[in-house]
Amino acid sequence: MMSRLLAAVAVSCVASLADAQPRAVYLNANVHTMDPARPRAEAFVVEGGRFVAVGSNADAIAAAGPDAERIDLRGMTVLPGLIDAHGHMAGLGALGLGMLDLRLARSYDEVVAMVAARARITPPGEWIVGRGWDHESWPERRLPTHDALSAAAPDHPVWLSRVDGHAGLANDAAMRLARIADDTADPPGGEIVRDERGRATGVLIDNAMAIVRAAITGAGVGTTEELLLKAQEMCLAVGLTGVHDAGVGPDEIETYRRLEADGRLKMRIHAMVAAAHAPRHFEEHGIHVGPRLSVRAAKHYIDGAMGSRGAWLLDPYADRPVGPGGDAWHGLAVTQPEAIEAAARHALAHGYQLCTHAIGDRANRAVLDAYERALASSPSPDHRFRIEHAQLLHPDDIPRFAALGVIPSMQPTHCTSDMRWVDARVGPERARGAYAWAGLLRTGARIAGGSDFPVESHNPFLGLHAAVTRQTAEGDPEGGWHAEHRMTPDEALRAFTLDAAYAAFREETTGSIQPGKHADFIVIDRDPLTTDAEAIPATRVLRTVIAGETVYENEPRP
Repeated sequence: MMSRLLAAVAVSCVASLADAQPRAVYLNANVHTMDPARPRAEAFVVEGGRFVAVGSNADAIAAAGPDAERIDLRGMTVLPGLIDAHGHMAGLGALGLGMLDLRLARSYDEVVAMVAARARITPPGEWIVGRGWDHESWPERRLPTHDALSAAAPDHPVWLSRVDGHAGLANDAAMRLARIADDTADPPGGEIVRDERGRATGVLIDNAMAIVRAAITGAGVGTTEELLLKAQEMCLAVGLTGVHDAGVGPDEIETYRRLEADGRLKMRIHAMVAAAHAPRHFEEHGIHVGPRLSVRAAKHYIDGAMGSRGAWLLDPYADRPVGPGGDAWHGLAVTQPEAIEAAARHALAHGYQLCTHAIGDRANRAVLDAYERALASSPSPDHRFRIEHAQLLHPDDIPRFAALGVIPSMQPTHCTSDMRWVDARVGPERARGAYAWAGLLRTGARIAGGSDFPVESHNPFLGLHAAVTRQTAEGDPEGGWHAEHRMTPDEALRAFTLDAAYAAFREETTGSIQPGKHADFIVIDRDPLTTDAEAIPATRVLRTVIAGETVYENEPRP
């Protein structure tokens, strides 16, 4: 009852704001509608927060009537509001509010220098927390050890998450507080990395990271509300009108609901409840579907990431065939398949969506198997279960997504970040199944496009570029990496609009510019469907509009 009441309050509040908006007609635009019946238009009318007419200038003027506000877009391109189908709002907001950002560090020495600089302005004993280091971007391309970090900040416990979020580096002070010694046992689904003499290096992978995280105190850069509002501000500036927030806890859910109720949540958020909280949450509250916030999904994990060699593979890693115990190294199952099947059964019983992180080919197969078993006993024609990332697939499993109605939620910039080392990780033959966008689309799957920010940039135009080129912004490699899996420009835009909306059960109200749908759209300075691909990353957002309200505006350059 409480859930339904709060949802009703939110609907009333936001609807009243939309109803107060005057009728407006937008003219002289290059509109990509994503409506198959009318893919292109030059004008549209907005009233009450929705599109009421779409077509030619003459048609729109006639539909708008003489009293409508006229907005001349002077030939600018208009797209439906872009949707990131996998991001982490609090994490993005933390970087925006000053968390130590290591994503641009090009060596371990640079990481150490950044930590030393932060230590000089941080009281002794306080935690220093950062994220984003990537040893594959360093000259030596080796996992670091804590020694230099411990020497640079001896009076501060330090915890630095790797860029993929599936490994981290602790200094000596942090390991002491977390009670990690050389002989501390690896937890199930995790690894405490040790050197050739058996000493803990400070690197912790997957479930082992929880040992340090449990010891961290007082390292926040803002309240939950401040983090979410900062992330919203950053997203609106790059043309995102919706985000699927992957793995939220009770505090974030409550904050989102409060922001929706008082009208400060402008974006449309599809919240995935973190696995640890999901069963109880949905048993007690059911699902919530408001105008800006939906809470009707759960986020689980089955493995780690390829970058830190924690993704769960069918065959051993090509560049780490043997693990620390002398057995073949296949990566890590952070959750057993039986638990994923149980979660799927619970989701089907309570009417919510299950979204499971799976990166390795064995992990993806195990999740598909678990979903298939659960659906066999409890058929649901519109479950829209998802696999988040689906990065490495065995050829036999590619057609299973469409056959089971499972949505691959994929992040194109992961491909262009990781392609430097994927062949080394899994060998060139298995790499043919990495980021297999075209292969999935040919089988009828609907790909929900995202970024996994702040692992990657939250700028969706980098994702569109990666999807159509499989190249870096500098054009490497020539022709694209495994170019047979490139998307067409239309397919890429659909992944970030209609199919991302579909993945959140919102395709009837968002994802395209059509009469009756929410007036969520962006105005940009170039046409990403026709411009040279290398120009897409530099796209500038001139205006972001949600439900007819301009929520971001940036004047075009003369």
